[in-house]
Amino acid sequence: MARHPGPERRRKGRLKLPQVVRVRPSDADFHDFDEILPTLNAARDSVYFASKNQFYREGMRLFVTYPYSDTLGSINREFVGKVVRIDDLGHGRRGIAVQILMPIYLGGKETVR
Repeated sequence: MARHPGPERRRKGRLKLPQVVRVRPSDADFHDFDEILPTLNAARDSVYFASKNQFYREGMRLFVTYPYSDTLGSINREFVGKVVRIDDLGHGRRGIAVQILMPIYLGGKETVR
């Protein structure tokens, strides 16, 4: 499902420096997975990463922790996101574009690890 090059539609710049992101479905009954992956690029309101997981579908809602760290004392921000595009990257890898929809707050605080 690779998109053809065309005019740039993004409103915000992309960060091409890899960040770590944690993604899992918001509906665990649909498919239960939990992945920690580097981003290929990211912006304030979206992340793009590669995965061999075949369960991603356009429109699927996810819990996204971005940036993610499992270091004690680090602050992880969690969001609800939606898969907006899936690209075939070859060799079983797919590029997953996720739009960040809204933050998740637990008791008015961000998740602390």
